[in-house]
Amino acid sequence: MHIYLLDDDPKVLAANAFLLKAMGHDSRGWSEPTRFLQEFDGDAEAVLLLDLAMPELDGLEVLAELGRRQCPVAVILLTGHGDVPQAVEAMKLGAVDFLEKPVDARRLAEVLARAWQQAQALGQQADARRRVARLSAREHEVVTLVAQGLTNKAIAEQLCVAVRTVEVHRASAMTKLEAANMAELLHCWQLYQG
Repeated sequence: MHIYLLDDDPKVLAANAFLLKAMGHDSRGWSEPTRFLQEFDGDAEAVLLLDLAMPELDGLEVLAELGRRQCPVAVILLTGHGDVPQAVEAMKLGAVDFLEKPVDARRLAEVLARAWQQAQALGQQADARRRVARLSAREHEVVTLVAQGLTNKAIAEQLCVAVRTVEVHRASAMTKLEAANMAELLHCWQLYQG
């Protein structure tokens, strides 16, 4: 499990890294939000322990940016003085939880487990988006109609093409989506749809 730490207070950063190490987890930390956003691996499934109050960009702004980038990073917000409106906004932006500093080890262990599950789900969605991006415009149309339950014949009629053309696009789409059967194709499509 990749665990990232982002906190502008070096003492808090070191304390959280020490706590995670004691729990058996390695982590990588940053004290500057812009540097974190430039350097972290945006394709890797990860959990981020994110400070809410930072001078350059606050935790909610970092969380929003991760959402815009569609990164498979599950976020746990940490604060010394959070309030209810901030917690509500964090949850709307997709945060797993909102913890007060200093972090309780037992509570963190529980939240990390949930966060890792969310990171894996986000990773599956990101993978599905990458696979769907390989489709041509026509393959995308065909898969959309297949997902709606249309037969090859009905798809051919709707797209004004031959049934054989639909079969060719469907087979090509299956290959690009790495789907061995219809269930896998539909699963990938559902993940892509979010």
